[in-house]
Amino acid sequence: MTLLLKNAALYAPESLGPGSVLIEGKKIAALYRMGEGTPDVEALDLNGAALGPGFIDLHTHGADRVELMDGGQAVVRMARFYARHGVTGCLPATVTASFEAVSRAVESARQAMARPTGGARVLGVHLEGPFISPQRLGAQSPEFCVPPTAENVARLIEIAGDVARIVTLAPEEEGGIAAIAAFAERGIIVSIGHTVATTEQAEAAFAAGASQVTHMFNGMPPLHHRRPGIVGTALTTEGIRIELIADGVHLHPTAIRMAVAAKGVDDVLLITDSISATGCQDGEYILGPMKVIVKDGEARIESGALAGSTLTLERAVTNVARWTDAGLSGAWQMASLNPARQLGMDDHAGRVAPGYDADLSALDAGGQVMMTMVGGEIVYGA
Repeated sequence: MTLLLKNAALYAPESLGPGSVLIEGKKIAALYRMGEGTPDVEALDLNGAALGPGFIDLHTHGADRVELMDGGQAVVRMARFYARHGVTGCLPATVTASFEAVSRAVESARQAMARPTGGARVLGVHLEGPFISPQRLGAQSPEFCVPPTAENVARLIEIAGDVARIVTLAPEEEGGIAAIAAFAERGIIVSIGHTVATTEQAEAAFAAGASQVTHMFNGMPPLHHRRPGIVGTALTTEGIRIELIADGVHLHPTAIRMAVAAKGVDDVLLITDSISATGCQDGEYILGPMKVIVKDGEARIESGALAGSTLTLERAVTNVARWTDAGLSGAWQMASLNPARQLGMDDHAGRVAPGYDADLSALDAGGQVMMTMVGGEIVYGA
């Protein structure tokens, strides 16, 4: 299929001004600035909407009343929901559960990766747990929390080593540093989270190969001026990327401004950490084995601890654009090019440029998704 997306405000993700994008098959063939001649082909007028690379969510548990742990076709339903919110690629995330439950969930993701979903691409899985600190469980189950011993690491790799792209763990747990090295050696990104790691333990984790922090500020001790811990170490260590849940619930806008100022646009990853309640009304939901109560859009377990979010990624982008000096182009980068870089896909994804995948999102002036394209096919809107 050849299609010209015309009359758009182009974000590559850096702002390019008004222009058009030519799609040929599954790829971007050419960009045209305002005033440049365009080919006489089928065209879609975007009426000035912002057009940029599709969003990539590296950490999402579910949406539309289903989650990865449900198995079966839940992942496909999730992927189609995400596309309605500008997401063209995702890593569905597990929760701390039995190895058997994780295996079933991973298998459903594996099957979804093998064929088009009619929505966002399933790029792999994010293993959140079971190697986390019992002291910082959040909404994770204490029953299935285990240390990252060599035996347990080998078992998880056997279950998910072919599709795991990220694993969240606490480096201070027994075997943590060795586990980081084992995962990193297999090309699996290690993200530090649900942790009480000291400054020294955080430094050791990054030296061993960890390169990311899971939902920064949440699931870890707060920054202290005499005990910087994981927060201070991550903010001051070059090359470490941090996940941010920019919903105004998990993080105050000032905390987001601080994180972006410390890390710079290049090292921030906007995520949703969304659960099955996303896109649904308030009420009772399930996150793995845990009951979750959603009230006024906030998801919490009975203890009051936050339990993921009901955030969608286009809202995260528009929030960060409003709350920080990064603007729309910087916020867009945090949800597209940066996750593509983190996954090693930035040679073909995360940019609006000739030769790149035709995975695109269009937002209207109010930040609502007008269109999502995956592999040159419009999967939502228009």
